[in-house]
Amino acid sequence: MRSEGKFYDDKNFPRGFNRTGVFTISEAMLLEKYGRIMRGLQDGTLEPTSESEHQFLAEVCGQLDVQSDFAKCWLKYKDKTTNKVRSYTLCVSQRRQVNTYEEDDHESGCDNDLDY
Repeated sequence: MRSEGKFYDDKNFPRGFNRTGVFTISEAMLLEKYGRIMRGLQDGTLEPTSESEHQFLAEVCGQLDVQSDFAKCWLKYKDKTTNKVRSYTLCVSQRRQVNTYEEDDHESGCDNDLDY
């Protein structure tokens, strides 16, 4: 597969592919070196010129089983950038709310009905 300069995705991976913990070192290197070609082949802006590019395109489009490192890496990248799952957590405090001020009532020991 040919290379057309480094591929970056500052929107989804602003610190680089190798610092995310999502990709292995070899996957990060593949994305960085061949990502522009893989993106161009998949979106149709580039035509495949070699057998490896034809195979990549067939694997990504589902015409062949995914076997090449290029297709595995690109599909993993696409999965991580398009299928973002937002998770929300509902937290409920289990602390008992304690009143800091007690109300004056007859049970508090004060007798308010005294006649002076």
